[in-house]
Amino acid sequence: MIKTIDKVFGELTFSTAWKRSYDVIFFDKLYKILLIVEENDDRKTIREEQRDSYIYYSQNKVIIEKKIEEILISYTKEFLSEYGMKEESEDKIINSIEPTVIIFPMVLDDGDLNFGFLFESKFDPENGVGIQYINGNYEVSTQDILT
Repeated sequence: MIKTIDKVFGELTFSTAWKRSYDVIFFDKLYKILLIVEENDDRKTIREEQRDSYIYYSQNKVIIEKKIEEILISYTKEFLSEYGMKEESEDKIINSIEPTVIIFPMVLDDGDLNFGFLFESKFDPENGVGIQYINGNYEVSTQDILT
């Protein structure tokens, strides 16, 4: 197992990607999740775009996390309706979703700000929920959006 201390991400360990634990708050609850920084080449490089994405997220995390909370509730309500499932209260939705990962994906386009969160969902345990932030826009789908 390879370890490094990155100038932005701090101490990371490599095992299929760079990883460390990370604390995040969603819906006023603290979660310990996994922070993943995907490598960009055979040398397991972390790109400046990934560092810039982390810095941007860190500087705007309260706003970003609130927006993600809104997206999660809206997406889950749409999912339940689309699949003919019983409509649930926001409290039940909130208690049925749990963050597991914040990911800074491999850089595909120079200059991109790109990161996302993966969530387990009791309403869709097989696919969960993924929310990706790319250059000011949010995309929501299953966890496959970021993997």
